[in-house]
Amino acid sequence: MLPKPQTCVGCPFYGTGNGFVPDRLNDLAEVFILGQNPGEDEERGRRVVGYEGKRPTHEPCEPQPFVGVTGYDMDHNYLPRIGLSRSQVSVGNAIRCRWHGDNMLPPLKAVIMRKALSHCQAAHFKLPAKTRVIVAQGEYALYAATQE
Repeated sequence: MLPKPQTCVGCPFYGTGNGFVPDRLNDLAEVFILGQNPGEDEERGRRVVGYEGKRPTHEPCEPQPFVGVTGYDMDHNYLPRIGLSRSQVSVGNAIRCRWHGDNMLPPLKAVIMRKALSHCQAAHFKLPAKTRVIVAQGEYALYAATQE
């Protein structure tokens, strides 16, 4: 697990100060995929590389967005359908940690959630200059990108 950077101090999700998952930016990419928040695989640095039956198999990697089950599905099903690969996109999350070590977040309308989203986006969101399209996956990502 990566420690949270100094810019996370003051965020209502700071917690223990561990579990930061930084965005993976590609300065040449025209597409930025913005998710909700990292899962346990992303936080621990475990990339899903396949399945044995219904159980995912992993390899170690750096903590990063979309390396868990959702990322595997994105890499093997969705990106190829639009003619892209992981190396051609930037990926990130609206929240770059797991609140209380869980995947569940407070409701979007909760004050703590909106404060955390605003803090995280202001401190960590960097849109590469060549980005033309942001794909927001879910209401938290859409709110982070638009404030609506």
